[in-house]
Amino acid sequence: MFWGVISFSSRSSLWPLHGDPTSARGGVTSHCILECLQDQPPKIAQSGSIFVQDNAPTHKARIVQNWLREWAEQNGVTLVDLPPYSPDLNPIENIWKLLKEEICKRLPELSLLPQNNQSLNKLGEAAVEVWEDFHQDLINKLVLSMPRRLQAVVDANGWYTKY
Repeated sequence: MFWGVISFSSRSSLWPLHGDPTSARGGVTSHCILECLQDQPPKIAQSGSIFVQDNAPTHKARIVQNWLREWAEQNGVTLVDLPPYSPDLNPIENIWKLLKEEICKRLPELSLLPQNNQSLNKLGEAAVEVWEDFHQDLINKLVLSMPRRLQAVVDANGWYTKY
């Protein structure tokens, strides 16, 4: 699993989420997300930026939300608080889809490799390479699609849209 931020004029580094060895199942926890947030958005967010996360439990955790609110207030960043069960209109979802597709194109053998650290490292390297190869024009186009995405939800009275 990976974490990243996109904006109209920039993007963060791609952050591999290796999981929290102190958690019961070793999965990604709110502490992992908090570590990403403390490192990445401050590098690209500017006063007047709008920051959107999805409603994943690790993103909505109290320690994450408390830090994010304080950081946003100090830096003039507007946080978008999505309602539960809202459609996921975040343009980064398109980037995640494209990232997966491009990794599969570049390394089709990856799905046949054993699930071990060497394979995970290969996946991580490929993901970072693909992320860095995305043209900023593509990201800008997706960010600029937000008004259309929101209008589509309004027009559909909150029901299904193509987004």
